[in-house]
Parts: sequence; structure tokens; C-alpha cells
Amino acid sequence: MSTPDDEQRAALEERYGTAPDAVTRRRRRVLLAVVGVLAVVAFVVLAVVSTDEAVRTEEAAFAVIDDSAVEVTFVAHAAPGTTAECTVLALNASFAQVGVARVPVGPSEERTTIVTARVATTEPATGARVSGCRETSP
Repeated sequence: MSTPDDEQRAALEERYGTAPDAVTRRRRRVLLAVVGVLAVVAFVVLAVVSTDEAVRTEEAAFAVIDDSAVEVTFVAHAAPGTTAECTVLALNASFAQVGVARVPVGPSEERTTIVTARVATTEPATGARVSGCRETSP
């Protein structure tokens, strides 16, 4: 003899299929946990690799010389003896690039070097920044 609950359960199973058992649910949870841990590990590895730069810079100052040039001063941090080339950008009020200079840095006996570079511009610049540095061979 079937009860209304049994009939309702049978109708639901016929329409939607049987419910996953506890083992399948447990496997799904374990799989999700493993995927989550792997994602966190991958994120940490990428963060460490992306910040492991040979030359790190800090913007210090810039001064407009005239409508066709700016002078940019920045601080470069690198291991003693490292040589590098840094790309310095001059920007207008809309943050569009109006000048670029490739600036040699080092070698130096110190870890920190103050660098000043002149950047020619195609129009008046209102800002400047170091877009990046790459280590070069001596």
C-alpha cells in the first residue's frame, strides 16, 4: 500500500530523476575544495612571479621644461651592478602619450639609484611616469 508521500516522491523522481546519493555529493564537495585550493595556489604563484622584477621603480617628480619637453626624476631599485633600460612616458591632460624616452640605468654599486631623464614631447605634457624597466646585459 502506497502513501500520498510515496506517490509524490515517485512522481518527482519520474519527472526530475533520482536524487544524488550522499557519496556523490561528498565527491562533489571534495572536488570543489581541491579546485579552490589549486586556484589559490595558482594565484599566489602568479603574484610572486609577477613581482619578481630585476628593476623596480618609484616615481619621484617631473618638471615641465617647455611645451616640447619634460624632465622626469625617478628612483630605481636593483641589485648592485645591474644594468637596465627604463621606458619613461610623458602624458597630456587626457593621459595620452605625448613623449617617450628609453633611459639607461646603472650599473651602480648601490641598490638605489636616482635617475633624471629629459623626455621630448609633441605637445605640452601634464604628467609623466615610468612604464617599466627591463634588465639589459652589461
